[in-house]
Amino acid sequence: MPNATSRLAAPGSTVLRRTRLLRRALAAALSLIAVAVLTACGGARNDYSATERVLPNSVNLDAGPLALRHLRIELADADRSSPSMAVLRGSFLNLGTQTDMLLRVTTPAAATVTLSPADRDGAVALPPGVVARLQHPEDPGWVLNQQRAPLAAGSTAAVTFHFASQGRVTTQVPVTNGMTPAAEAERP
Repeated sequence: MPNATSRLAAPGSTVLRRTRLLRRALAAALSLIAVAVLTACGGARNDYSATERVLPNSVNLDAGPLALRHLRIELADADRSSPSMAVLRGSFLNLGTQTDMLLRVTTPAAATVTLSPADRDGAVALPPGVVARLQHPEDPGWVLNQQRAPLAAGSTAAVTFHFASQGRVTTQVPVTNGMTPAAEAERP
């Protein structure tokens, strides 16, 4: 003799149909949540670091957990009798879990590269998840001193970044005239 429970779970019963519908709805909701979490987080990346597009006259580079974005050498206006002042600009984001330091920058295009303003110790701390901006004229920048040959807009220069943990990273960096669209796009 069938009991009340077996009649409710019998094939075609209303309870069985509702149970299946609830299970499907729950599975769909969980799938949507999983997609949202997996695509929105990006594994500790934020919107800034996920900017994989290269803005005009700049270059992006990933070096292990470090994201170097919108790198360029900006030439300041100078008279024809002296070389233009050149400043390396860009932003750095540490996607790792440990603080790193940008210790110095070197290039064959200049005898020395110094962090300006001079009151800084010459290194840039890169704590996890924080953007270090060297983008705008009011930000510090790496000044290329005693250029070995005049830099020209439209050319590139080899630049080596020396990090405490990541070591040396070298890339070709575009040379531009003044404030570029990359800097304007990143202006807060």
